[in-house]
Amino acid sequence: MSELKECPKPTEHKAHMCQLKREGRIEEIDRHSSKPKFICNRCQAKADEEGYLCTPRPL
Repeated sequence: MSELKECPKPTEHKAHMCQLKREGRIEEIDRHSSKPKFICNRCQAKADEEGYLCTPRPL
């Protein structure tokens, strides 16, 4: 993973979309991104709540 895409909040990383993707937890990803309102500035993942992203911003 490049330095630009590393999570700035590694202690909260277990619930972030990029970690869920790395672990293959597709059902959880689907559950937390069914109506996305935020996008991660680092990995471009989308989520319903900003807490699931490393560096969120509104869509």
